[in-house]
This record gives sequence, C-alpha cells and structure tokens, in this order.
Amino acid sequence: MPTIAIIGAGPGMGLAIARTFGSRGFDVALIARTKEKLQTLVGQLSHGSCKS
Repeated sequence: MPTIAIIGAGPGMGLAIARTFGSRGFDVALIARTKEKLQTLVGQLSHGSCKS
C-alpha cells in the first residue's frame, strides 16, 4: 500500500491532504510539533471516515 507523510500537519491543508490521500487508499503519516495537535487531527480523520 502506498504511504504519504504530511510534515507540519495542521487543521487546514494538512488535514485536507490526509483526507484526500486516505480516501484513495494511502496510509497517512502525520508529523506535527505537538502530540496534542496530532491527537486532534487523528480524531478528526477518524470521525470523518465514519461518515461514509
């Protein structure tokens, strides 16, 4: 499976890119400055995937 690493992931472009590539079958690796930011992004991605 292809993988994409998003460096400097945030709630704008980083999250949009993660959703786009994740929906196309990519494994997504998020890299951010803080653990809290990563947890928030992962939570948003997890909730978004449940809407299908």
